Amino acid sequence: MPWQPISKADHRCFGCGTENPHGLNMNFETDGEKVRTVVTIPEHLRGWAKLAHGGVTSTILDEVMGWASMYFTNKYPLTRDLNVTFQKPVYVDQTVTATGWIKEQKNRRKFLLVGELHDENGELLASSSSEFAMFDKDQFLKLGLVGEEDLDAMTCTFSSSHDYGHSYSND
Repeated sequence: MPWQPISKADHRCFGCGTENPHGLNMNFETDGEKVRTVVTIPEHLRGWAKLAHGGVTSTILDEVMGWASMYFTNKYPLTRDLNVTFQKPVYVDQTVTATGWIKEQKNRRKFLLVGELHDENGELLASSSSEFAMFDKDQFLKLGLVGEEDLDAMTCTFSSSHDYGHSYSND
């Protein structure tokens, strides 16, 4: 399947909000197996000298894994942990491609995701793994983190089909 864009609802989000002048303005697409984004790291998100802040690199990886979890499970994710391994420097004003996918379903609510960040030459800059807790709408509403209207809007990010060879279970 060729890469297809994924719709999004929250345009003010730091990671994916296209209307947030201080954020990363990330857009996502899928090939049915993975989710990816191509982003140029703005200079205002620098760390030391011309290096991108490590927290920004981590955010990009967390965001692409979160989108993969949402898209492929049709559930609302919360990151339980995040492990990032930095391989090579990441610079401001550098265009990078982040890719995320589900590696394993641990049980009905826990998924292990992995992510990779590559430069324009395909060199691996950083990799990540994360366990996500997945919630259906009623479970997420009980947490009181966001309102029902916001959750309903986020369903535009969900896959319309799970016919990708994945068999994510509700067990």
